[in-house]
Amino acid sequence: MASSTRYYLDKIYLVYFILHIPILFCVDLVPLYPASLWVPPSAPLHFLYDLRVYYIETYNDQFFAPPPAAIPSFFPLFAFLELVFHLPVSLWAVRALLGGGRGAKQSGLSGSAELLLLVYGIETALTTGTCMYEAFLWDPLVVTAQQKVVLLGGLYGGYLAVAILLTADMYVRLLGRLNTIDNIKKAQ
Repeated sequence: MASSTRYYLDKIYLVYFILHIPILFCVDLVPLYPASLWVPPSAPLHFLYDLRVYYIETYNDQFFAPPPAAIPSFFPLFAFLELVFHLPVSLWAVRALLGGGRGAKQSGLSGSAELLLLVYGIETALTTGTCMYEAFLWDPLVVTAQQKVVLLGGLYGGYLAVAILLTADMYVRLLGRLNTIDNIKKAQ
């Protein structure tokens, strides 16, 4: 892969992670906050409640809908993964990708960084794909076909696309590193 391509892909990943962090805090992790901090109108983070209501009313995302919506059993696990894996990796990735801005000649990411982002990409692709499949199966009387197109094609689809791109890119980068090491060993 050309160094300039890596440079531009790293910029895409940087934007993704910069956007992902506030989405984590303002949407995905909110159910993990004590309700007293965000639900009552006098709560200091009540704007998160308003944002959630807007999101549900606009996109009809059943993963975030209040009861009687049936939240799938895997969804709390995925929220936990966002707290213990996505959040730390996202914070780390912003720093690594900002520090990696050494021009188009090199990616700026170490092999261990590429390995972590490969794991992140695979995990994100699998969990997002699982959510998309579940959303595809939602009752059309509850979530219309048009709402599913917006959710699957836009909101979740964008995450899936970046996760697949990141996975493929990090795999190619790591494969290149391994092939270089193999070639050096063969030459010795």
